[in-house]
Amino acid sequence: MKNIIYLILFSIVLVFAVSCDNDSEEIFDQTASERKTAAVEEYLGILQDSEFGWSFQYFPEKELSYGGYNFVVKFGEDRKASVWTELAVDISQSVESYYDVISYGGPVLTFNTYNNFMHYFATPSADEYDAKGGDYEFRLISYENGVVTLKGTKTGNEMRLIKLEQPVENYLNDITDMVSRISGVTLAVNVDGVYAATQNTARNIVFDLQDIDSENGNSYKIPYIISAEGIHFYEPIDIAGIMYQDFVYNSENNILESSVGNVFFDIVVPPINLNSTVWYLDVSVEANRSSEIFNSWVSAYNANANTWGEELYTVITLGEVSAVYGDYGISFYSYPGPYRAHYNMNFVGVPGHSDYLDFIKIDGGFNWTWYTHLEVFINEIADNAPYITEIDNDEDPSEVKFTSVSNPDVWFIIKTTY
Repeated sequence: MKNIIYLILFSIVLVFAVSCDNDSEEIFDQTASERKTAAVEEYLGILQDSEFGWSFQYFPEKELSYGGYNFVVKFGEDRKASVWTELAVDISQSVESYYDVISYGGPVLTFNTYNNFMHYFATPSADEYDAKGGDYEFRLISYENGVVTLKGTKTGNEMRLIKLEQPVENYLNDITDMVSRISGVTLAVNVDGVYAATQNTARNIVFDLQDIDSENGNSYKIPYIISAEGIHFYEPIDIAGIMYQDFVYNSENNILESSVGNVFFDIVVPPINLNSTVWYLDVSVEANRSSEIFNSWVSAYNANANTWGEELYTVITLGEVSAVYGDYGISFYSYPGPYRAHYNMNFVGVPGHSDYLDFIKIDGGFNWTWYTHLEVFINEIADNAPYITEIDNDEDPSEVKFTSVSNPDVWFIIKTTY
């Protein structure tokens, strides 16, 4: 009897399974394998169907610490891709390699042979074992109105391929022209006519609206890419109930403005770009600093001796301390060793004051965990900012004097040599 019951139940399950399979066939005209193949072929056709190629808005690294960069890719029917980039010394030159669209949980665009440009952020080195956290394979998410949305398989960052309507060189010339206007400047955010403290480094804008509205103001760190028109945020941000993402360059007022709301960025050119080279402050030379600056260094010296029994070197480096490691700010040296301890700072212009430079604290960098007692000197520098600058030669500066706007007794001189 049991066997008969089991046989009946098995028959019911079998009939139900066949019925479901038939329903599946009715819902989809193609099998899963056929649908995957169709999706791959569809995207191949889309990518190859562009006379001038595609602008690739590329955002490497999971934390978006580099911001975004512009590439151009032209996809050939022979599975060869020609790649251009704003990072190239000669933007008219392309690098050719192979690409494909494969099915891997959905259609994936892969640059499957090495390309100097396309793999720039994804190529490891002795200094960067994980490269710069870039992608070279991308999940193809959607296509609409000439825009392919895709995501890096490694980072998960959302990026865009935008169909070009002009020759590559014309497009990249417009990009590099905008880059030259924005690079090395301070983008000072203005909300309803009031400026907020702003940092702009590595294509990330950081600003705090609590200075303007202590109750409702938020802090923002916004990765962006430089477009031919201005800047494009990685994702929209909400300021006082209005969403902002694109800011267009206004040459008449030298600002980046939005088509909505009352927020704009004033393009402030600082009197000097400290991040262009290494600068030195030798506090042992009385002519190089005020007594207030020297006293703060002595406090750091004593704290270092008490903590580690080491001697703090009298020469401090500022600016582009180590471009390889991304160290921009102030570094100290402790002996024996020497051991370097770095604090990240931003040096920015001040709206309305072409000869002012502000020193803004960011965070501890290389080895700082072990040398936090040196922050007494960092605080002295930052708390007395901004400074009036006196530059020995605007064209080729080798010496700059900084005098605190709020306290003229605080001053120091940095040089390109010591």
